[in-house]
Amino acid sequence: MNRRSFFLLMPALLALPSLAKEQDEVVRILFPVTYNDRKRFKMVFRRIRGAINLWGARADIEVVAYDEGIKFLDRFENGEFEERIENLILYGVKFKACRVAMKMYEVSEDALFEGVETVRSGFEYHVLKVRGGYIPIYL
Repeated sequence: MNRRSFFLLMPALLALPSLAKEQDEVVRILFPVTYNDRKRFKMVFRRIRGAINLWGARADIEVVAYDEGIKFLDRFENGEFEERIENLILYGVKFKACRVAMKMYEVSEDALFEGVETVRSGFEYHVLKVRGGYIPIYL
């Protein structure tokens, strides 16, 4: 290898460790659901599936439902989504329900899908997750 080739290759060689590091990093994604719209609920499922297909185990995905979106996690309101939510939980997706919204929209803990956790405030949880490095995906 001549000197000129060495200097041309050097930037690429120096970039290799950082590229390898980027490929190993976890992608943190947050889906805030604040609406009561079945079409948009289905879009959330499609985007989650897409993220799992792209990043696999490197995807740390959470869904937080608050405001009118609390109905998304109400199995009596949206029982058709039960199997999808259960499967995504098996993939490691975390679903969070806002207790404030549950009280406002009269959704009991018994009405939530199996595996859904509650948080004090969905809005607060959303803000803290973004501050912690999660990328919010608004649909």
